[in-house]
Amino acid sequence: MQMRLWGHAALLSYQQHHLPDALAAAEAGTRQHICRQDPFFRSLASARLAGIQSALGDATPALRSLEVAEKAYARADRYEERAPWMAFFDRAELDGLSALVFGRLGKHAESEAHLHRTLARLRPEYRRNRTYYGLNLALSQLAQGELEQAYATALPHLPAPGKRMTGRTGNLLEQFGRGLTRAAPESRIAVEWADRRAEGEKHP
Repeated sequence: MQMRLWGHAALLSYQQHHLPDALAAAEAGTRQHICRQDPFFRSLASARLAGIQSALGDATPALRSLEVAEKAYARADRYEERAPWMAFFDRAELDGLSALVFGRLGKHAESEAHLHRTLARLRPEYRRNRTYYGLNLALSQLAQGELEQAYATALPHLPAPGKRMTGRTGNLLEQFGRGLTRAAPESRIAVEWADRRAEGEKHP
């Protein structure tokens, strides 16, 4: 429970852009007794810490924390009975968290590779996660100059007419649109993207 609370504290501070507080909370999460007792918990706590470190631009500590997360996951008994709230954490989620770290560090090819693995392994019921990681994949491809592929990746994740994406997925959509326009402002795909966004938002 203490680790869970530190995880929530880290996420809340990150969302409020209080990165030093987020880092302190994530570090506290890795120091909980359960992380020494169970490598599965250590893997999650270390992956979360890597995410905060990468947001701060601390590449070496972030990659070191990711390595800890990977090794701990490999040692963990994934079939051991644990608290229900840990049910979401699996290989797909670890790959997804790793992809976000690599993306923040500008390692977009590595991020793309992890995102492909995430999407291949993601459980069918995790539809929102599929959208979230799918848009991150599009952004990773865009950052590598793969404009046509990025457009094709992002297109299926556009909301239905009259629907709006909010929160982190909405932010990713806006980020993708800005990135596409900046990379190729007069291109066919940039114009098509803008038209599809505008058409979708016109519907009640």
